[in-house]
Amino acid sequence: MNKTNSAAKTRTRRWRPSGQAMLFLLVLLSMPLLSYRFLAETRVFMIEGQSQAQEQLAQGIVTLFQGREDLLEELPYLDSQQVVFSHPLSSKVKVDGFTGEWLDFQLFANHFGSTEDGDEDGYSLLLGEYEDRIYGLVRIQDNVTKLRQWGNKQLDRSDHLRLSLPDRNGNERRLIIVATEPGKMEVWYVKDDWATSLYRNPSSSFIIQAVMRPLVDGYLVEFALPRYFLNERQEFGLAVADVDSDDGTMRHLKTLVGSETNIESHYNLLAMRSPEANKILASLDRANSQIIIYDKQLRVRASVGKLATSVPESLQPTTIVERMQGWLNSALDWFVAIPTYLSSSQEASQERRLLNQALGNEFASGRWHRSAKEEVLAVAAPITDHEGALLGVVLIKQSTAQILKLQRRAMENITMLSFATMVVMLMVLLAYSWRQAYRVQRLGREAKEIVDPSGRLRTNQLQSEVRSSDRIGGLARSFSEVVERLHDHQQFISTMPRTLRHEINNPLNATMTSLENLQRHGVADDQQRYLDIAQRGLIKISAIVEKLADAANLEEALQEDDLEAMNLAYLVETYVSHQEPCGVSGQADVLFACNDAQIAVAGVDYRVEQMLDKLLDNARDFRVADSAIVVRLYQQDLYCYLEVENQGPHIPEEMQGNLFTSMVSARQGGAGQAHFGLGLYVVRMIALYHGGEVSAHNLVNPQSVMFRVRLPLLLV
Repeated sequence: MNKTNSAAKTRTRRWRPSGQAMLFLLVLLSMPLLSYRFLAETRVFMIEGQSQAQEQLAQGIVTLFQGREDLLEELPYLDSQQVVFSHPLSSKVKVDGFTGEWLDFQLFANHFGSTEDGDEDGYSLLLGEYEDRIYGLVRIQDNVTKLRQWGNKQLDRSDHLRLSLPDRNGNERRLIIVATEPGKMEVWYVKDDWATSLYRNPSSSFIIQAVMRPLVDGYLVEFALPRYFLNERQEFGLAVADVDSDDGTMRHLKTLVGSETNIESHYNLLAMRSPEANKILASLDRANSQIIIYDKQLRVRASVGKLATSVPESLQPTTIVERMQGWLNSALDWFVAIPTYLSSSQEASQERRLLNQALGNEFASGRWHRSAKEEVLAVAAPITDHEGALLGVVLIKQSTAQILKLQRRAMENITMLSFATMVVMLMVLLAYSWRQAYRVQRLGREAKEIVDPSGRLRTNQLQSEVRSSDRIGGLARSFSEVVERLHDHQQFISTMPRTLRHEINNPLNATMTSLENLQRHGVADDQQRYLDIAQRGLIKISAIVEKLADAANLEEALQEDDLEAMNLAYLVETYVSHQEPCGVSGQADVLFACNDAQIAVAGVDYRVEQMLDKLLDNARDFRVADSAIVVRLYQQDLYCYLEVENQGPHIPEEMQGNLFTSMVSARQGGAGQAHFGLGLYVVRMIALYHGGEVSAHNLVNPQSVMFRVRLPLLLV
């Protein structure tokens, strides 16, 4: 019962983390968190320092341009020509009809179209330049788009664009850009009537490119032409022709100045930036920053530098390290990245807000996120003359991508280092824990092995961990000392029966001899009864001493015996046949049942007979009067079973576990018999010596008790 309760407590016991383990885990987790906090504070400090440096740069530029009206007020055009400003492009534009390269300049587009008759048709124009080419983006609002029909020689019977380009000799080149289908457009050189073609620009030539893309409310045209098409005054003319009627008559013609472009010497002027201002600003160029000078009308007069555009990494990971790096980047994006950022149009609105504040003679600054990995710091400052009159605005934009990149790289390094450190520490802890668990397990295994199945110590000391200097070594040495003391006590207990037999037999023999001498000389009849009682008591004492000595010597005697092959069925049958019948009824005292004539086992015959003696003695002591004892022998699988059954009271449940222990008796014995609980102990010792085991079972109908001995069969 005690073992059962202990096992139940062990099963219901829950694992609880120790305080030291929790503290160590918190220290491990705090390392990367503290590192991230340090990096975050460092990033804030660096961004604040960058913002202050940016403000000082803006103040320096304002001081540099203060009073330079020649750079900001004189525009490079003559008379009253309409000026269209071109914008700097960061890279070569792909003429494909998409506006990805123009997003930063959409707020600065020029809008044209007559609205006197309530017509909503019109168009917007954006011009840009990169190296030696001029790029244009025209967005036309048109409720019905008419494309040119194949084979129609009249070029003015469909929606088209007209370009007037005076060359350096004063001659005018007239071009019509027309589309027969969405996509690449045709470029025709035409006569003065804009309807008759001279020749068509070869499709294989990339001198002039144009692409048309339809929209919901009109269509979009993107074109490119070389810079040398413009004359020294950078003059050009652009018109959009809208043809909507069924008969092909022209309904409206929109131009940049609201008049026909066929009026000679009336062109638009492409304004170039001030070279001197660019030279001044070139010395202030910094990486990942852009400086733009605007006039009072917020037209770009000078620009230097550009914000680097982040290139997405689309390479697929091929190695485990690259995959781990990708997972780490995803985790850092979730942990560090900015959740919301501005689109291109929202970014342009932020710039316009800063410029408007600067136009009011206010120093303005702001910051926003272009992407999840980039923050932009912007400063706008007014440029005035010596009297304080507004001349223009300087806008400085600087990206924190480098800082964020450094922070991200540091975060990756710290994360990898922290992860590697934690893995190494966990591996060390696991190795240390495994080592300690192995040592404890080895110590526990040796502690179990020093006790044999009968509960006797096999050695007087432990061998494992006794030389270690740590706590486990101290525990092993303490336990070894206990084992040594128990072994000494066991040796004393094992030799005590022989010592007692020697010490008790001398006075016992003297007493027995004295009683025999008294009986030989004669005693009175009334005293003979007491003499008989004394003699029987001495005989019992002698039997007890002999049993104790035999039990003590049994283990040593078994070690000297040799196992031999024998027929257990024949041995048991012969043994049972020599049992005397019951004295009263004359019936057989022991019944034997066995269906096999040959059951081979490895054993010692007289030890098996000794085991049967103890089992039959136990059965006779506790059986119902005049009932027979049944002995069965059978084999099953790889074992044979020897059963001894007698009718009688059941064995108490609390004695089941200790029934085969020495000096334990479950019930009161018969009259005149001494019971020290050594018989079943001898049975267990003999069964264990033969590689078997013994068990006791309570039976019903009728109420009886059965002892079963299981022995392994001898495989030939």
